[in-house]
Amino acid sequence: MAYITDENGEYKRTVRCGHCWQKGHNKGSCPERKKDLADRIKKVKVQIKADSYENDWSRRSDQQRLESYTEQLDKMLNKGKNRKCSYCQEGGHNRKTCTVRKGAIANAASELTTWREKLHSKMQDVGLGVGAIVRTGVRTQDDTVFALGFVESIYWNNLDNDSIFCKEDWRPSCPNIIKIRVLGDYTNRWNEKVTSQNNTVPLRVANVDGEFLDEDKLKRIQSGYPALVMVSGVDEVVTPKNFLDPDVINKLATAHVDNS
Repeated sequence: MAYITDENGEYKRTVRCGHCWQKGHNKGSCPERKKDLADRIKKVKVQIKADSYENDWSRRSDQQRLESYTEQLDKMLNKGKNRKCSYCQEGGHNRKTCTVRKGAIANAASELTTWREKLHSKMQDVGLGVGAIVRTGVRTQDDTVFALGFVESIYWNNLDNDSIFCKEDWRPSCPNIIKIRVLGDYTNRWNEKVTSQNNTVPLRVANVDGEFLDEDKLKRIQSGYPALVMVSGVDEVVTPKNFLDPDVINKLATAHVDNS
């Protein structure tokens, strides 16, 4: 490992060539090594053509050296030409430089930004923010009851591409990002006191574009945990400062594309 200074005068880690010992490249891409190998090949070819060897061992040695030098130079000259991208399976580039992957990440980032903006707008419309009074289904030892509670926190950072409401899904899901502080004395089936629980965003909020859902899908959505019901909303739903930050969005979009 070696260091160089960038345009700002700061140290930056780089590689050191094992052939010429210069910084900034390795042995596999060293221009001096390419020239040395080409010169060696030319010299050995002249010796083989002259065929002035005193014995067969010397002749075979030069032939082996010619094969070795040629193989090394071919490898350097053709480096990357037969490489296939692990994302699009096309040749000539790798995953990091893949334009198809970059396009997919850009689309995913745009989709996530739009989704976050629309969801926040819908939550603002109903006042679903920290401090809002709600009713939430609590599963007790005997039955499921609707308990009064308030929104204690919202896991905004969990809103990634996989949480986007999609009506095309067999069972469209609403993001589970609402933490409720339960008011009252309730005990769950494990005989534990229920003080808080997480809830999904209500369907009418998560379905930001108001898309039509057929009866079967509605039944599948509603067959899960009882939906959160608004009682009294807040005036302003506050999001984190980095909620729409391009770097945050791009990181989530990249993870989504790479894991899809």
